[in-house]
Amino acid sequence: MFGKVSMQLLRKSLQSIPSEIRYLFKVYAFGIFIFTCLRIVLVIAQYEQLSNISFSLLAQAFLMGFRFDTVVSGYILALPALLNIINCVRIKLSIILFRISESIILLFYCIAFFISCVDVPYFAHYLTRITVSILHWTNSPLFMLKMVFEDKINYVFLSIFILLIYFTIKQVKKMRKLVFDKNTNEVQFTPKEFGRRMILSVFVLGFLFIGIRGRVALKSPIHWGTAFISNNNFINQLGLNPSFTFLNSYTNSLNPENQKIHFMDDQVAIRNVQKIYGISTDSMFASPIARRVEVSGPPLNANVVIVMMESMGLSKMKLDDCPISMTPYLDSLSKVSTTFTNVFSAGIHTFNGIYSTLFGMPALMNQQPMQATESINQPFTGIASTVAKFDYQTTFICPHDEQFDNMSGFLLSNGFQKIIGQKDFPLSEVHSTMGVPDDVLFEHVIQEISVMARSPRPFLASVLTGSDHEPIYIPEGNGFVPKTKERKQQAVEYADWSINKFLKLASAQPWYSNTIFVFVADHGSWYRECYEMNISHHKIPLLLFSPHFIKPALNTAVGGQIDVFPTIMGLLNRPYVNNTMGVDLLKEGRKYIAFSADDRLGCVNNDFFWYHNYAADNEYLLHYRNKDPNQYLPIFPQLKDTLETFAHSLLQTTQWMIGNKKVGPQEK
Repeated sequence: MFGKVSMQLLRKSLQSIPSEIRYLFKVYAFGIFIFTCLRIVLVIAQYEQLSNISFSLLAQAFLMGFRFDTVVSGYILALPALLNIINCVRIKLSIILFRISESIILLFYCIAFFISCVDVPYFAHYLTRITVSILHWTNSPLFMLKMVFEDKINYVFLSIFILLIYFTIKQVKKMRKLVFDKNTNEVQFTPKEFGRRMILSVFVLGFLFIGIRGRVALKSPIHWGTAFISNNNFINQLGLNPSFTFLNSYTNSLNPENQKIHFMDDQVAIRNVQKIYGISTDSMFASPIARRVEVSGPPLNANVVIVMMESMGLSKMKLDDCPISMTPYLDSLSKVSTTFTNVFSAGIHTFNGIYSTLFGMPALMNQQPMQATESINQPFTGIASTVAKFDYQTTFICPHDEQFDNMSGFLLSNGFQKIIGQKDFPLSEVHSTMGVPDDVLFEHVIQEISVMARSPRPFLASVLTGSDHEPIYIPEGNGFVPKTKERKQQAVEYADWSINKFLKLASAQPWYSNTIFVFVADHGSWYRECYEMNISHHKIPLLLFSPHFIKPALNTAVGGQIDVFPTIMGLLNRPYVNNTMGVDLLKEGRKYIAFSADDRLGCVNNDFFWYHNYAADNEYLLHYRNKDPNQYLPIFPQLKDTLETFAHSLLQTTQWMIGNKKVGPQEK
């Protein structure tokens, strides 16, 4: 009896709240419900991440998610709330004001739901919530759209979004009836009723203000790093709302100060780099990092083939103790090559891999080096322009549109004499946005190189593969038989099998014995990761193979993608001016290497990994060799300072060189 009376009193109290305000709270509750459901979808999609996570920690992440969802909802409902409050204190409902508020609600909630749907496959690739970096591909919208629609898994999330649009419109219309039905009779606006409504309106505005701030503390509102409640990356990311991370990173990118890095004074950074690299401060070169590399003995007039393997992270190989056999051929090739097992890619995008491998410069956080105005208006010191001085032929071959990411334009202006891409292949061989599959690509590579080999001049051929990237296409009837069941693992197997096919075809060619083959990844990929900055997205294999010129060896010292160019020049035993941040890993080596993943900057030595997430303002020092998730910052503060100073100096100096046009070939 008591419970029944209580429910009646509660119902009566709720009904006494003006319908316009009840409408706002119903919309808010609906938005939170959908955001929570989409967070559950992410958990289901990433179920393998839950193996070592307690229910208590998962519940905390969902609670944190409620807070971030409230922030996003607060921004969406801010203007509709103001319009509904105006209606609330009016004697008669304004249909126009209500329609405007309803339109705003529908538009921005649908946009937020769309971002959340896109975030699920984005998270699967980058292991982080969606950021402004997704807009890197908007310069090639047709290529981007083809890539999206050719990947079948994206149709699942597109379908979810379409259903959400229908469901959202239907529910908002249902809530609309609440307002109109309750306002059919005019409210008696006594001073008491008006005062009550004003008090409720102030309460609503206060609730919105706190919701948008995400915290009641006066000093600071909620920020990215608030969600980081553990050492588990998935839990930390789960609490975030992707609309929050996208808009936060986007607004930060609009600030001119954020488009440049400001880690330290330029001259201090330059002096640090000169000291670390042992570069003379009284050099006659215009560039402060240029140094002449002298050699002894005769040059090696060998051909060079650089294969940049799409997404072939070391974590996919037995070299990194991968429990699944996906790369049997690369694993066997590593035993007859000089193999580096502790090399890191400069960034997490293909354009980073091409730029850093061929030009020896690090990735500058969010910047796209091959499209930046400062970069395209000056020459760079690269391997193609350097070997061209020794009468080398140079070509770049990729499986898809060579205009993507401005590859063709940038490479042609920096020493590559010929660019071969999708336009040069039969249309019947092109099966997806990624162009021709890897084994078909390598058949064309053999043909192109064989034509180049007719000349007495040596050649440099740089090849970019694409099959280990969505949308995945694996051709049939070519002899490839996968041993794994998952499609993504089969793509890795196929990419590995194609490398085997390439070298078999090459071994039958007369130019094979005089050729050095370099196998490196453009970047890694997520696999068995435990860090918030995905180190497996950077850790890549580097194999130097030539039966006649290179002896098998295993090198576990730290190195970087930026070292590929100088290391090749060392193998060729050619004198040149090194105006890059790379070193010859066989003759010089290095203590540290820095790399970045959009808004994250990392640096490693042989054992420890320092990184700073600037969006979340979180910093870590980890023992990556042991895959240890524990924080070591309080224990080794000096090591943290050393790694941080190197990373900051490297990027700050690189930015200064580009801005002052000092990255080109240097001559005394």
